[in-house]
Amino acid sequence: MMGTVKRKIRCGGKPMTAIVLAGGRGRRMKEDKAGLAVGDRTLLEHVLSQLEPYFSEILISVSPGQARRLGGPSKGKKMGRAKRAVPDLRQKLKIIEDEIPGLGPLGGILAGLKAAANDACAVIACDIPDINVPLIRSLARAAHDAEIAVPVGPAGHCEPLFAVYRKSAIPEIEALLRTGERSILPLFGRCRTTVLRLADAAWLRNLNTRADYESYLRSIAGGKAGPSKNNRLAHEAWARTKAHAGSQKKACGVQRPGRPKRP
Repeated sequence: MMGTVKRKIRCGGKPMTAIVLAGGRGRRMKEDKAGLAVGDRTLLEHVLSQLEPYFSEILISVSPGQARRLGGPSKGKKMGRAKRAVPDLRQKLKIIEDEIPGLGPLGGILAGLKAAANDACAVIACDIPDINVPLIRSLARAAHDAEIAVPVGPAGHCEPLFAVYRKSAIPEIEALLRTGERSILPLFGRCRTTVLRLADAAWLRNLNTRADYESYLRSIAGGKAGPSKNNRLAHEAWARTKAHAGSQKKACGVQRPGRPKRP
């Protein structure tokens, strides 16, 4: 029996690229997060397998020199190791190294946006193990009339590494990096940014420490976590808060779209 065909995520009717940020040093984890074991594959492979059905192109953004440690060739080439667990990635997956080392996630986003074949890109950190597809769809819709669409939890904290960015944000990212800025948050005030407020951010789990990782493995073993359940929780949260999308201009330091903050 054939499996169900997943509907691609689109922005303004056009295909999107997924950019997976996997270039962090994992200081708190004390090892490379991308290579952590989740079942019979790595954390990176676990994330990629969830994204593959929904995007026409997937880029893995890494630090300079990290491509070979992940088992793939150099900048702009097709990656090999991850395809072992996800065969359908063969024609989609590329690994992109940052142009300059030490720029943090902002540099990874810049490298990914420049390399992307599509205008709108879903940027996702590889340490968010369960991909919330309904939320990405909502962010993609919101980004049609903005340059960035970012989710914000009930406490007002945004998740810049589970957001949609468009190529038109590239000049402002470059301008920020020239000033020495490494935080992503100031970018939201410089670009047309839409905020999606969620009543419940329980779906979001970052694996920052060894304790986070071990807790996640236990939750999988106990059947208390996983893409399906987290997708449902986030879909319900989004449904409850849809009317508030973009209504709070101060969230994450975001100004009203159309009035970008300049240096």
